[in-house]
Amino acid sequence: MGHVFRDIEFSLSLGNYEKPMSGLILADVSNSTLNCINISDTIVFWTNECSIEALKELIKVSYEFNRKQVSYNFPVRGSIIKGKIRFVNGNSENKKGGSYSVRCLYGRGIIDAHNKAENQNWAGSVIDNSIINDLIKNDKNLNFLLKYAIKYKVPYKTNIKEEEYVFKLSEKLLNSKAFENASQGIIDTFKLDNKSIDNPSVQLKIENTISFLSLFKE
Repeated sequence: MGHVFRDIEFSLSLGNYEKPMSGLILADVSNSTLNCINISDTIVFWTNECSIEALKELIKVSYEFNRKQVSYNFPVRGSIIKGKIRFVNGNSENKKGGSYSVRCLYGRGIIDAHNKAENQNWAGSVIDNSIINDLIKNDKNLNFLLKYAIKYKVPYKTNIKEEEYVFKLSEKLLNSKAFENASQGIIDTFKLDNKSIDNPSVQLKIENTISFLSLFKE
C-alpha cells in the first residue's frame, strides 16, 4: 500500500517535488485541482468541474498512474468516464470518546466507471466515449490526447469489438531487449503480493496486456 500511496502522490504532482528533507523526496501536490480517494487497491480520481482544463489534468495524472501500476506495482484496470458523483466528507468526536467519520463517494458516474473497469480482461485503462465526445470538438484537444492514448480494441469479458482510446504503456518504441524487460515487468506485477498466475483467467489477462504492449515494439 505504501507503493500505491507513493504513486498516487507522484502522479498528482506531475513531476513537481518539494524540497528534500532528511534525504526524502516528497511529491508536491499543492497545485493539483483533482480529488483522490483510495480504498485498498481501488483508486478514484475526479474533477470538481467539467472544464477541458480539468479534464486534461485528469488525463495526465491518470496516464502516469496507469503506466506506473501496470509496469511496476499492480495490474490495474481503469476507466475515465464523464458522470455525476457526490462526495460527502466529515468527522466528529463526542465527549465520551466516540467518533463518527464519513468519506462517501457515490453516484451514477462511479457506478459506470466501476462497471467498465471490471469488465476489462487485461491490465490497462480505457477512456470512455463520453470523454472523447468532448475532446473531439476541438482538434487541439484531440492532439493533446494522442500524446497519452491510442485507439485499440480493448479485451473485455463480454464481446465488445469496437476500438476505443486507451492509455499507452510506453512513450517511445521499445527495442527487443526493452520489450522483453517490459513484458517481464507486466508478468511480475501479476505475481506481486504472493499472487498465483496459474489460473487460466489470469494467464489470459497477462497475454492480452503483453499483446497490447507489442504495439510499441520496434
